[in-house]
This record gives sequence, C-alpha cells and structure tokens, in this order.
Amino acid sequence: MRYLIKGRLLFLVGLLVPAILLLAACGANDAPEQIAVTANFTGGQMVPNTITAKQGDTVTLKIESDNPGTFHLHGYDLQGEAGSSSPAEIQFVTDATGRFPLTFHGSPLGTESVMTVTAGGEGMVMNESSGAMDHGSMVHGPIESTVPVKVDIATEWDGYGGLHIAIETEGWRWAPEEVNGDNSPGAGHAHVYVDGEKVGRIYGSYHFLPSLEPGSHEIRVSLNSNNHSELTWQGNPLEASTTVNVPSGGVPDHHQMGLTTEPVSAETPMSLEVVAHKDPLGGYNLQVIPNGFEFAQGVGLSHSPGKGHAQLAIDGETATTIFVPWLKLPSQGEGMHTFAVSLLNNDGKPYQYNGNPVEASAQVHE
Repeated sequence: MRYLIKGRLLFLVGLLVPAILLLAACGANDAPEQIAVTANFTGGQMVPNTITAKQGDTVTLKIESDNPGTFHLHGYDLQGEAGSSSPAEIQFVTDATGRFPLTFHGSPLGTESVMTVTAGGEGMVMNESSGAMDHGSMVHGPIESTVPVKVDIATEWDGYGGLHIAIETEGWRWAPEEVNGDNSPGAGHAHVYVDGEKVGRIYGSYHFLPSLEPGSHEIRVSLNSNNHSELTWQGNPLEASTTVNVPSGGVPDHHQMGLTTEPVSAETPMSLEVVAHKDPLGGYNLQVIPNGFEFAQGVGLSHSPGKGHAQLAIDGETATTIFVPWLKLPSQGEGMHTFAVSLLNNDGKPYQYNGNPVEASAQVHE
C-alpha cells in the first residue's frame, strides 16, 4: 500500500448510498495535491461513491443534483447549495483525518442521517438500530434533552453591519471544554445560522457576527450537545430565531477597523493568556484566559474597571470581537498563523497595565 491509512471520511447522503473519502497520511515524498471531483446525486444515489485523498490535499467537490437542496459536510462545518441548474460546491483542505457525514437537506429527501464516524484513527462505532454512538462520537441527528431547557435570543445591530446576539437560557450549562465529547444532560454549545446557513459555533451567552450584508436576515440559534447533536425538549427543537434588517450605508467602527481610541489604564494587575486548541473536526477552539478582567457580555455599557470584551486579530488583520472566554475559529490554510487578542473596556478602549497593552497571542502551524 502506498500510504498509511490514518482514517476515512465518510460521505452519506440522506439515508441512502454512502460515498467515502479515504484520508491518508502523506508519505515523505508525497506533496499535497489539488483534487477536483464532480459527483452526481440522482434519485437519492451518489456517483461516484468513493474518493481517495491524502491528508493535506485540497479537495474541490462539485455535486450536480436532480433535487435542489443543501449538502452539509459535518466535521468541517461546510455547506454547498445545489439549485435546479447549478451544482453545489464544497472546497476544503483535508487537515483532519477521520470519517464525517455528508448529508442532504431538501424536499422530498429532507432528512439528516448519521453513519459511522472515525476521527484521527480512533474507532467510534454507531449502534445503527438506535442511532446512538459509542465512544463520544459525533452524532448530528436531533436528540431529546433529559432535563428541561429553554432558550431565547435578542439581537442588536451595531450600526456598521455587525450583529450582537444575546442568548438567554434556562437549565443550560455552556461546556466548551467538553466539545466533541460525550453528551452531558443540559450542557453543550450552540450553532448560529444566517438565512438557514450555519455560520459558526457559539460557546457562551453572547456572540458577535462581524458583518452582514444589507437587507433582511433570519438569525437562528440552536442548542447542541457536546457531540454536536441538535437538542429537543418535549419534541420541540431547542432553538430561537428572529429577523433583523441591516440598512445600507455606514462605515466600520473600531470592531472592524482595529483599535483607534486612546488606551485606558487598568486600576489593578491585569494579564492575558491565549491558547489555540486544535479541533479534531477542523479549525481551532480559541481559549482566552484573563487575569484581573471579567467579560461584560454586552455593548453600550459604561466603563467599569476590570470589565469589558476582547478583540481578535488573525495574522495582523482585525477579525472579530469576543465576549466570552471561548471562540470557535475555522481552519486558516497552510502555513503559520497568529491569533492575537487584546482586552478592551466597555467603551472599546484598549486596556494597559504598567504602560503596556494587555494582549497575548498564540501561533499555529497548518
């Protein structure tokens, strides 16, 4: 065998024929490649049903479908829309070995299915009769919460294309440290959707979307277990949604353009540590560990010593504002990358302590 097989990426469409992407570790002389595959999804069957790629390859998958809908590659958190005359397209770098489901959402085949998932070469076996997974594996089908949970959201447009989302819950515990693990009653994270498309994973009760196009948008937040299953309570999805209207015009403020205001001195010792945890399903879980600082989780607040939010820059470019200690980041592409975090007060002014900015960074290599 030419390559040492590390794992397999399993595509399953609906409840029908699976297509498999085998991921292998690169050998010493095997450079990453660009792989383009055109598949056809007709009558609920995917052709071809097997694709082979090495770890580190860039895969561009185009899917022509006889039924409009959405193809969702779980694990890599990517989606592609197929229209009546336009194929779905999903492109990704195989930076995580394993098996993850590709599901199809569309009428009349609008069901989400789950099959065996293998990540990083560790066996995670599904009990097909019950739909449950062993060994803490990644199940995406809805499951009923064993404890009563409620969720609601409130949104506020910042006037510059960004949206603040406050998530109110009852009977719920945010558990970013347990992500990708076993289901824990009343605990997990959330997924946020814009106009039906998943745009991120949320690890706390406040989240900022840095940019939205002008117009009307549906914002939906679902509560998910540690293994990414969407949750229900008494048969109803644990989710909340609202519609926001983003007007045209406006210019970015300091959240998008970077820090432009005078710093404020911390009254007591303040420091910061940043850790980028590699997510086995792709991307990173960024952990912000402040000392002498508390996240305020809100905007429009007056200055309160030692409280505020943080700003993230990726490779020197301002990326987003952080209101909770954990943030899910997507893969950044091949090479070295720097995640730099600065602490700000409620007015958006950067904190300083002993004349030095309160900031820290983490470097990753993909």
